[in-house]
Parts: sequence; structure tokens; C-alpha cells
Amino acid sequence: MKFFDIPRTSTGDISNPTPWGLRATLGLSALIILANLASGVMAVVGFVAFTQNPFLDKTPSQLASNGTLVTLSVLLSAPVIVGLTLFFANLRRGLSLRDYLALREVDWKQIIKWLCVLFLFALAFDLLTLLLKRPIVEQFMFNVYSTATSKPLLWAALVIAAPVSEEIFFRGFLFYGILNTRLGPTGAVILSSLIWTPLHIQYDLYGLASVLVLGLLFGYARLKTNSVYIPIAMHALMNFIAAMEVMIHITQNSPVP
Repeated sequence: MKFFDIPRTSTGDISNPTPWGLRATLGLSALIILANLASGVMAVVGFVAFTQNPFLDKTPSQLASNGTLVTLSVLLSAPVIVGLTLFFANLRRGLSLRDYLALREVDWKQIIKWLCVLFLFALAFDLLTLLLKRPIVEQFMFNVYSTATSKPLLWAALVIAAPVSEEIFFRGFLFYGILNTRLGPTGAVILSSLIWTPLHIQYDLYGLASVLVLGLLFGYARLKTNSVYIPIAMHALMNFIAAMEVMIHITQNSPVP
């Protein structure tokens, strides 16, 4: 089943340029993901080497939820992801970056509409979480927020850097590359979400399932609006809501002086 049909042209048709083929798109995407992981490793090495705190727990599980390290990793990897995405997209002659990455302006009514959809999704997910008697705030997020030495930088990483870099790559470059193959619109939505989900290894299976559904929602919004700005805004709002829930949790559970 397809969401709707989009005419696709042959990669050999110079008058109708198309993005990289499926194999090239997946291969270049793998390089971007590896570069992202490498920048994360560099952040860990630098953080451990230059941190003067003798009480720092350097076990992998604790480092993964260290707010300062998470902030550093995101702020370091974001320009790497965006830079490589722009570079590989620009190598494909005949397509502008605007068309390749769906950098198209949208009406403010569209933005409000999709942000409302995202808000309803977040509300429904929280209600489901409560019904399943699971905590709204994952311990991972609580640890990240509590250990971040700079809250403004953490907010910038979560609400700006991560949504912009991830959506330009996943719902821009990767999405459009898949869209113009036999997999079509449905394949673009599903496969881009399946590749995006495992990168959130800090969550359990329930959390990963929610990330997958969220990715499908972002992909569908990208498909319907033909603009990557919509999933960027939705991703930013989702991270904002999650951070606000952490703040509320901390406030409610802080001891009264």
C-alpha cells in the first residue's frame, strides 16, 4: 500500500535528475552513521581525558547517561552529520540541495497542524505508558539532565542540534534516496525509520518501539508536506516535551527545604 503515488524518473535521464540510487544512498548513509559514531567516541575520549573529577564513574553505562558528555557528543556530531549530508548530496549533480533535502518553506498553518499532531501523539504515548504502569521519565533521561553541567547547552543540543542534524539526514538525504527507488513512498517512510531507531540504544524495547513509531510519524509528515522543516519542528517539540517532563519530575521529587 502506498500513501500516494509520486512519479519517479530513471537515474539516467539527465533532464530529470534524481538522487543517488538505493545502494549508493545506503552506502553513503552508512558512512555518515559511522562518522557520527566516531565523533561520539572522540567525545568520550576527550571527556574522560580532560575531566578532573576523580569520582567520575567511567563505566560505559554511566558515561552513556552523563549529561555533560551527551551534550558534548550531540554538539560535536551534529555538524559532522550535516556537513557530510550536504557534501554527499551536493556530489549528485543536477539536483539542488533544496530539492534533494526537501529544504522547502511551509505555511505556518501546516506547521501548527503537524505540531498539534505531535502533541497528541506525545499525550497518547504518555497515557499508554501510565496504563502499562511504566515511568513517564526514563531513568536515562533523568540521569542526563541531573548530570549536565550546563543546562542551556543541553537544551540547545536536545531541541536544536539533534533535531536539525538527524532530520536533514534521515528525512532529507536518506528519505529522498529511498523515495526514488522501487521501494517508493512507503519504503522511504518505513526504512528511514528502521535505520533511525537503533541509534537510540539507550532505551529498552518499549522505548525503541516508541522511537520507531515516532520515526514513522516524522516520515509521514515529510511525505505529506514535502518539506524537512516539518519533521525538524516535530522532533524539536518532542524533545522539548521530554525535557520538560524531566524538569517536572525533578521538581516534584526534590526534597522541601
